[in-house]
Amino acid sequence: MINVILALVPLLFATGSLVWLMTSGAKAQARSDAYAEQWMRDNA
Repeated sequence: MINVILALVPLLFATGSLVWLMTSGAKAQARSDAYAEQWMRDNA
């Protein structure tokens, strides 16, 4: 049982960090897209 828990720890850490990276990356991308859209309006 200990082996199973020890095997799951890095797996959960990897998936958790991956999910966190994806969500924070998506937020940053949305912010960047909004900025670019505004820039296009201002400079068109």
